[in-house]
Amino acid sequence: MTTEDAIDIITSPWLTLTLITLACIISLSDVYQHIQNYHQPEVQKHVIRLLLMVPIYAIQSWLSLRFIQVSLLFETLRDLYEAFVIMSFVYYIINLLGGWDSLVKTLAGKPADYGRHSRYIFFGLISDWALGEEFLFNVEKGALQYVVFKVAVTVIICITELAGVYGEGSFDFGQAYIYVAIVQNFSQFWALYCLVMLYQATQEELSSPKDWRPVFKFGCVKGVVFFTWWQGFFIFIIQSLGAFDDVNDTDLPWDDADVAHGIQNYLICIEMLFFAIAHHYVFSYREYAPVNDVPKEQKQMEMEIPATIPQTGNIV
Repeated sequence: MTTEDAIDIITSPWLTLTLITLACIISLSDVYQHIQNYHQPEVQKHVIRLLLMVPIYAIQSWLSLRFIQVSLLFETLRDLYEAFVIMSFVYYIINLLGGWDSLVKTLAGKPADYGRHSRYIFFGLISDWALGEEFLFNVEKGALQYVVFKVAVTVIICITELAGVYGEGSFDFGQAYIYVAIVQNFSQFWALYCLVMLYQATQEELSSPKDWRPVFKFGCVKGVVFFTWWQGFFIFIIQSLGAFDDVNDTDLPWDDADVAHGIQNYLICIEMLFFAIAHHYVFSYREYAPVNDVPKEQKQMEMEIPATIPQTGNIV
């Protein structure tokens, strides 16, 4: 298959439009159900923000395929929401476990091992975190630094792109892309690491007495945010190795960087449907209903039970 054939596939709008429409229907219906069953506002507001990630990613990717010349603008907006999602997920976990003060007390009673950093990864350069407020503050700060970084990167990308020195997908040290990618790798790694630290320290509380299925929740968020970024990163590595250079010899309005963008956005359009299905089960509104909140259908069925059914009490 030539690059030109690949362009014909990824620019065909109907398959991707169908997939993102299904993904949006699933996710937006889940958002509607949470709004209709808004039993835990401080928790569910973060769930809604997480669920909106799929429609935003899907629509952005489809628009980027349709308007490839301004795809960088759409992707920049997606990146900003991506950082917002990481921050929202941290606050989601905090509120799910009773809020800041409650979680600080819970963490303070845990073994100090949960606050220790691997000497094999950091070589003792980072001091251990005391369980309690220090631990939670550092986790929050780790997520927040990613938000600040993404905003700063957005400004840098816009400036360097206008100046013609951004060179997305290029590993030329005379272009800005390679420096942005390196720093972003470290920023993402630290944000992900902080999420893992939080998961390990709260896994017991997230699993009992009620099982919030923490592995699946962490997996869904990290899957959308970090998997899609690394996927794009490796696609741009393939581009830098010259895999799409043949398109530069055609009359098509695409260059090799546009092909890399197109493949990434095409894959995201497909993947978002699967993430929407996963979110439907992992972030269900039913988890947040009060224990004694009997579904309306069940109440109606109980009211319709015939009065002729004999009572079972006082049988001697």
